[in-house]
Amino acid sequence: MAASLVWRIGSLVPTYNTNEAASFLMSRSLEGLFNMPLNAPFYLVVKALSFVFPNDLVATRLAAVVFGFGTLILFALLLRQWHGRRTAVIGTLLFGLSAWFLHTARFGAPEVLYFGIFALAACGFWLRQTGSRLALITSLALTALMLYVPGMVWFIVLGVIWRWKVIDRAFKKHLATVSATTLLFLGALVPLALALYKTPALIKPWVGLPADWPTPVEMGRNLLEVPYHLLVRGEATPATWLGTAPILDVFSLVMFIVGGYLYLRHGKLARTPLFLGIAVVMAALMTIGSPISFTVIIPFMYLLVAAGTSHVLGEWFKVFPRNPIARTIGTGVMYIVIGLACVYQLTHYFAGWPHAQATHDAYGITRSCPRLASCLPPPSDTIEK
Repeated sequence: MAASLVWRIGSLVPTYNTNEAASFLMSRSLEGLFNMPLNAPFYLVVKALSFVFPNDLVATRLAAVVFGFGTLILFALLLRQWHGRRTAVIGTLLFGLSAWFLHTARFGAPEVLYFGIFALAACGFWLRQTGSRLALITSLALTALMLYVPGMVWFIVLGVIWRWKVIDRAFKKHLATVSATTLLFLGALVPLALALYKTPALIKPWVGLPADWPTPVEMGRNLLEVPYHLLVRGEATPATWLGTAPILDVFSLVMFIVGGYLYLRHGKLARTPLFLGIAVVMAALMTIGSPISFTVIIPFMYLLVAAGTSHVLGEWFKVFPRNPIARTIGTGVMYIVIGLACVYQLTHYFAGWPHAQATHDAYGITRSCPRLASCLPPPSDTIEK
C-alpha cells in the first residue's frame, strides 16, 4: 500500500528535480561509479532499473521505492518482535503513511540510503537473537554497502561498540564462515578504498564532514536547530518538504514523548542506548554542518511513537480490565485519532506539497530526455540541500 501511495505522487508532480537527474547521470557509467563510489548502492539499483526504463528518470524514483519498501518491512517485523502484532500494525501505518517516509521513499536521490541505519540496527538484533550464520553474513554484507554512504561510518562504529560482545561471540562460533565472508567484505570495499586513496578530497564527504568548518557561534546555532527542526518547525526544503511544517503531527509528537519516557525509564533495554547514541551522533554531525538529514532517525522516532501508543492503550485496558463497553470506546477513540493523524500526513503529501508554488519551482526537468545532461543546469546549481 505504501509503495502505491509513493508512486501516485508522479501524477501530481510529473517533472523531476535536478538531484534526481544528477542521480540518473551518476548511474550511467560504471567507470564513473568506480572513481566516485559514494552512494554507490543507490546508483547501482538505478543502473539496473535503467535497463528497463532507458533514458527515463522514473528509474531513480523506483530505486527509492525499493529501499523505502524494504525499510517498511523491517520496521513492521522489528516492531512486532518488540511490542506485539497490534502495535506493529499501528506503528507501521503511522510510519508508512508519514509525510517524511513518503517524501524520502519517492525522491529519486540517495537520501533514502540513510534508512540503512535502521536496517543495520535490525541486523544487530537479529544477530543477538539467533547468532545464526545467515544473520552474520547479512550483517557483514549490509555493513559493506552502508560504508559507501557519506557519514555512515560513525554509526557503524557506534553499532560495533554497541554489539561488540555479540559480534565477538558470533565470530568465534562461525570462524570458517567469518574467514570466507571477511574476504568478500574487504573485496567489496576495494573500490571505495581505491577512490579515497586516489582522491583524498573524498575523505571529508565520506566521513560526513563539511567542506568548511562553521564558527563556534554557527555550531551553537546548528545544535539548537536540531531539536527545533525535528520537533517544532521543519526546515524549508521545497524539493522534499512542505514549507516549514513540523515533521510529527500533534498526536505523534505526544506519543513520541510518552514512548521516549518509557524507553528512558527502562534504560537497561539494549536498544535504549542505541537510540540515544544514534541521536547524539546525528546531532553532532548536524552541529558541525554535515549534510546528513533527519532520515537517519525518523524510523526510530516512529518506533517510540508506536511504543507510546501501545502504552496508552495498555493503561486504558488496566483501568477497565473487564468492561467491554469502556474497552471498545477507548480502542475506538484511539483508532479514530490515529486515522486523523494519518489523514493529516497524507494531506500534507498529496494536497499541500504538490500544489505549493515552491514545489513546482524546485522541479523543472521532464521525465524522459535523450540527452539528459543538456536538461541539467550548470554544476553549481545541481546540488540542493
